[in-house]
Amino acid sequence: MVDGLVFTHNKISHGTNAPTKIVSPKIALIQFCLSPPKTDIEQNVVVKDYSAMDRIMKEERKYIAALINKIVKSGANVLLVQKSILRDAVSDLALHFLAKKGIMVIKDIERDEVEFICKTVGCVPVAHIDQLTPEKLGTSKLIEEISLSDDSKIVKCTGVKADSHTVSILVRGSNQLIVDEADRSIHDALCVVRAIVKSRGLIVGGGAPEIEMSYQL
Repeated sequence: MVDGLVFTHNKISHGTNAPTKIVSPKIALIQFCLSPPKTDIEQNVVVKDYSAMDRIMKEERKYIAALINKIVKSGANVLLVQKSILRDAVSDLALHFLAKKGIMVIKDIERDEVEFICKTVGCVPVAHIDQLTPEKLGTSKLIEEISLSDDSKIVKCTGVKADSHTVSILVRGSNQLIVDEADRSIHDALCVVRAIVKSRGLIVGGGAPEIEMSYQL
């Protein structure tokens, strides 16, 4: 059990010297892409001149640098990037710039997880870079990448908001079948606990009610 969030499928995106542990992080959940924009219609641009290619690369670098500067200005040092299907959520160039600024990146956050994550860390999802302000950032005590015994890695975010009551249960097994079975068993047990808390009643099993009734007769 982990007192906070655990990311198992969303790994830290490693750039050059990118941080893997941040104490008292300022967390931003962004719903826009840190990659060069695409045109509204499907088309190809053919560049035959080297100078034109150089201008394109400079403009791309300038565009990405402007985004990173605004992120740094907001005070965020951990980025949770929502998954994108239209283009890359984070480009390699953006990862390079973010690593140089000491900002951790966790990408491919699913859309249905956004509300739960925001409630847990106290952040507000941001759909545009101009809306990224310090008051929309979430906090926790520690976020770090942990290596497990089988060389797999997870990301733990602990010390989250007390009123979120978020606790994660990390389930591991030798294969996916065992993990799925353990997941179902834990879910059943939690449902039993929830039912007891809500109804405040308990009936013993094993045919005990029928036995008690036969004695009364």
